[in-house]
Amino acid sequence: MLQIRKVLLRGQGVKDALVSFEPGANILAGESDTGKSYVLQCLDFILGSAKIKPLKQAIEYKDLFVEFENSKREFLTLVRPLVGGRLMAYHSSIQNISGTGSEVDPKRSGKSKRPDITSVIFPFAGINEAQLRKNKNGETQRLSIRTLAPLFLIDEVSIIDEYSPVLGRPSFEKTALKRTLSYMLSGVDDKDVVTSEANEVIKTRLKAKLEVVADMLAPLEERYSGFVHIASKSEDDAAEGRINQLTEQLSNFGYIQGDIQQNIQELTKVRLKAESQLLGISELKNRYSLLDERYTSDLERLDFISEGAYFINALQDVSCPLCDQVMPGHEHPIGDTSLLRASAIAEASKIKAHKNNLASAISDIDKKHAVVSTEKDGADAQIQELQDQLNSDVGPKITETMRQYEQLVGERTERETRRLEAERFTKLLKLKVDFETEIAGGAAPKQTWSGLSPVALRDFCQSIESVLQDWAWGDNPRVEFDEKEYDIIVDGQPRNSHGKGVRAILYSAFSIGLLKYCEENGRPHPGVVIIDSPLTSYMKKGAKKIKGDDDQVSVGVEDAFWNSLKSIPKNVQVIIIENKVPPEDVSKVVHYEWFAGEEAKNNARVGLIPL
Repeated sequence: MLQIRKVLLRGQGVKDALVSFEPGANILAGESDTGKSYVLQCLDFILGSAKIKPLKQAIEYKDLFVEFENSKREFLTLVRPLVGGRLMAYHSSIQNISGTGSEVDPKRSGKSKRPDITSVIFPFAGINEAQLRKNKNGETQRLSIRTLAPLFLIDEVSIIDEYSPVLGRPSFEKTALKRTLSYMLSGVDDKDVVTSEANEVIKTRLKAKLEVVADMLAPLEERYSGFVHIASKSEDDAAEGRINQLTEQLSNFGYIQGDIQQNIQELTKVRLKAESQLLGISELKNRYSLLDERYTSDLERLDFISEGAYFINALQDVSCPLCDQVMPGHEHPIGDTSLLRASAIAEASKIKAHKNNLASAISDIDKKHAVVSTEKDGADAQIQELQDQLNSDVGPKITETMRQYEQLVGERTERETRRLEAERFTKLLKLKVDFETEIAGGAAPKQTWSGLSPVALRDFCQSIESVLQDWAWGDNPRVEFDEKEYDIIVDGQPRNSHGKGVRAILYSAFSIGLLKYCEENGRPHPGVVIIDSPLTSYMKKGAKKIKGDDDQVSVGVEDAFWNSLKSIPKNVQVIIIENKVPPEDVSKVVHYEWFAGEEAKNNARVGLIPL
C-alpha cells in the first residue's frame, strides 16, 4: 500500500503551492473557494485523468508534483504539466529529484506496452497486475488505476449522487467495474476464465433448467388455466384511498378516545379529592359532636352544682338529726354556698358561648359537606357519561373501522399475491419458451458467471458495520450488499433512497470500510482514501443538479465521525476535505490544516495558492 505525502504546484516566478499529508487521518478544512477540492482534482489528474479543471488562482503554475511513500519507506514522485500530456516518474522524494526521470503515459491505448501510470503505481503500492472480465462473453481487460480511482478518490458530487459507489454513472464498463470490486474483496482476478463450452454440455444444462421451470410451472398452470381477475390500477387506487381514509378515521378516533380518557382522569382526580374532603369533614364533625356532648355534660353538672347550693342556702332552721339541737348556731357549719353558685353560673355561661360557637362550626361543616358531596356526585355523573360514550359510541366505531381496515388490507395482500403469481407465471412461461427455442435451435446461450463471494461480501459488510458503529449509527447497524444495484443497504433501506447528506456519509463508510477490509485481509488496495466534503457536499453548488433532499446527518453521527478519525491506524491514510471546522480535540491529534480564505488573520494560511 502507499500514502500521499505532498501535493505541489510549481511555476516560474511564483511561490510553490504545497500541501503535505501524514500517515493515518488528515483533515484539510477551510472556507469555500480556497482550493481544497482542487487538491483532489490534482490527485485524480496525476493518476491519469485526461484533464484538470483550471483554477483561476493557479494560472501562473505550470507543473504538478505528487509525492508518494509506500510501506517499504520508498518514495515515488510523479510530475505532470497542468496542460496535460505525459508524466515523469522519479523514484525519490520531491526534494531529492535528480536527472530526467522516466516518461510515463497517463494510460495505455490499443496494444501499446509503453509504461503508463498503472504500471508504475501498482508495483509501488504492492498491487499485482490483473485481468478482469469486461463482458458476458468472458473477454478480459487489464485492471488500471483509473478503474480503481472511484473507490478511493471520492469527489463532492459523486459522494451525494444516487448512483452506485462501484459503478458510478451509467457507462459501458459495468462488468469491469463489478469485477474490480470482486478482485479487491477476493484477491482473485479473471485471467483463467473459460470463455466457451461444448454445445452438448450447454444443451444438457438447458434441458435440466427446462425441467426445473416445468416443475415450477405445473401448479401455476393449473391455477391460471381459467380466467383469474387481476385488479386494475384504478381498483388498487380506490382500495388504497379507502385504506388511507380508514387510517385517518382511526387516527381521529384515537384522538377522541384520548381526550375522553384525559377528561375521565381529570374528573377522577376531582372525585378522589372530594372523597378525601368528605372523609375529613366526617371525622371533624364526629369530633365536634363529641365536644358538644362534653359541653352538654359540663352544663348539666354545673346546673346541678348551682341548684344544690341554692337549696342548701334555702334550708329552714330545724333540729339536728344527730343531737336534736336547733340549727343554725349548731356546731355543724356548711359555709357560704353563694360563691360556689356564682362560679358555677359563670362557668356555665362560658361553656354556653363555646357551645354556640361549636354549633355554628357544625353548621358550616354540614354546608361544606353538602357542597363537596355535590361536587363528588357531579364528577361521578360526568365520569359515567364519558364511560357510556366510550362504551356505546367511540368504542364500537373504532372496532368497526378496524374491522373494515383489516379486511381491506387483507384484500390488498391477496391482490398483490395474485399479481406476483401472475408475473411469476408469465416469466416462467417466457423462460420455458426461451429454453425450448435454444434447445431446438442449438444456439449457445449467453454465459453466466458467478457473482461476488458471499463470505467476502459478509466480511466486507461487517467492516462497514464497524465503521458505522464508530460513527454512532444506531445501536447495531445492519449492512447488506445489493448485487443488483452494487450498493449497500443499511438497516433495510438502500443507500440511494436517502437524501444527499445521508448518502454522502454512507458512501464514506463504504470507502473507508473497503480500505479497512483490504488492509486487514491483505487484499489489493492503494492504501489511501480521499473524501471531499462528506458532511457538507449537499450544500455545494454542484449539489443542485443531483436528485434528492438536502438532508444532513445528525449531530451525534457528525461528532462521532470526527472523533473516529483519531483512531485511524498509521499504516493506512484517510484524507478528509471539509468546509467545517473539526473539534479541537480531534484537530490536535490528526494532521490538520486550515485554509482561512480572504479573511485570514494572524498569519493564517489563505488557501492552496499562497498570496
